[in-house]
Amino acid sequence: MLRRIGYALHYTNLKNLVVKLSQVPPLYITIYTYTMKKVGTLYDVIGNVEEPYGLVKPVAMDSSIVGQAIYINEADVRKKRRRGEP
Repeated sequence: MLRRIGYALHYTNLKNLVVKLSQVPPLYITIYTYTMKKVGTLYDVIGNVEEPYGLVKPVAMDSSIVGQAIYINEADVRKKRRRGEP
């Protein structure tokens, strides 16, 4: 099941995708479009607490992603949490 975390704003000069986050997921989680196309990996959260932005290391530079909603897979979140438990 997909969970919407925000939408893509633009690419930076260093070819990272800036995402306006409505929910902050765990770092280093895979980011998808609605059609389950892999966008990249979230590697940093910047900005203040009320309006966070995420930096995504993209798989490929695809300008059609800009402006689209960005999602994470709930199964990836459960795997991420389980890994750190004893």
